[in-house]
Amino acid sequence: MNYFKCCVYILLLISFSSCDEDRFSSTKVIDFPEHVSKLAVTSHLSTPGFDPSDVQLPSVFVGNSLGIVEDKEYSVFPDASVKLFKDGELLYDFTFDENNNIYIGPENPTLTLGTYRLDVSSDGFDPLSTTQVMPTKANITGVTYEFEKVPFDFDEDLYDLMKVKINDPVDEENYYAYEVFFEVKNGFNGEIYTNQAYSMSDDPLVEYGYNVGEIFPDITFNGNSYDLRLLQQSEWSLNNDDELIAAKVIVYTLTKDYYIYETTRSLNSDAQGNPFAEPVLVHSNFENGFGVFTLNNSVEYRYEF
Repeated sequence: MNYFKCCVYILLLISFSSCDEDRFSSTKVIDFPEHVSKLAVTSHLSTPGFDPSDVQLPSVFVGNSLGIVEDKEYSVFPDASVKLFKDGELLYDFTFDENNNIYIGPENPTLTLGTYRLDVSSDGFDPLSTTQVMPTKANITGVTYEFEKVPFDFDEDLYDLMKVKINDPVDEENYYAYEVFFEVKNGFNGEIYTNQAYSMSDDPLVEYGYNVGEIFPDITFNGNSYDLRLLQQSEWSLNNDDELIAAKVIVYTLTKDYYIYETTRSLNSDAQGNPFAEPVLVHSNFENGFGVFTLNNSVEYRYEF
C-alpha cells in the first residue's frame, strides 16, 4: 500500500510540474550591435616548390566581412589595389583573375629571406597592411627509415618509422609542418611515379592545422637537435610488382601567424555544430580588417632505399 501511495504522489508531482510550459524555460533577447563591414583578406605565400612541372601562382583573396545575422553572400572587389613589398621595395602588383575571383601574381616567384609587407586597399574601406618575415629553412641533418617498426592507434599492422633529424636554430621560435612522398618504379613498364604518403606522428608534441596537417612548434627543443618521428605504411603505395625507390620528405617552416591561424581555424572547425564546445576565433593579423597574410619556407630531403 505504501508503495502504491508513493507512486501516486510521484505521478501527481510530475503532472503538476509539467502543466506550466514556462516553468523551466526562459527567453533572453540579445540585440546585436550594427556590423561595420571591413575588408577580409587571405594570402599564404611560400618559396618555390620542388616539382618543375608544378606552376605556382601566388594569390590573394579580397572580400568583405559580414554580420553574424546577415543572410547574404560576401562581395569581391576587382578594382582593389593589392601590392607586395620586400624590404620596403615594391616586389609586384597583383592583378585580378575574373575566373577565380582572386588576385594573382607572377608564376613561380622567387621568395627569399627578408621582410614582406602586403598592402590592400579598396574604395569605401580602411586600407589594410601587415608584415611577415620569411622564416629560415629547416636544417635537416639526416634521415633514417625502418620498415614495419611501430604499432599505432590499435592497428594490427605495424607502421614504417621515418626519423627526420632537424637542427633547430637557437633563440628563434620555429613551427614545422611536413609532407612525405614515395618514388615508386612501376613493375610493368618501369616508369617512375610519385605517391603522397598518408603519414602521421606519434609525438605528443604535435598540434593539428586546418590545411597543413600536423604542426610541430619547437617549444620543447629550441636550439637543439630534434628527431621528427613519421609513421606510414609504404605498401599502401605499391601495386603488384612495384618497387619502392625513395622517400621524399618536405619540411615547411611556418611563420608564427601561419601557425596560430592554422591551429585556431582547425579548432573553430571542430567546434562547429557542437553545443558543448567553446567557440574559437580564427586568428587575424590585419588591424583594420580581417584575415591573414602568412609565409612559409621549405626544404626537401630524398632518402633512397
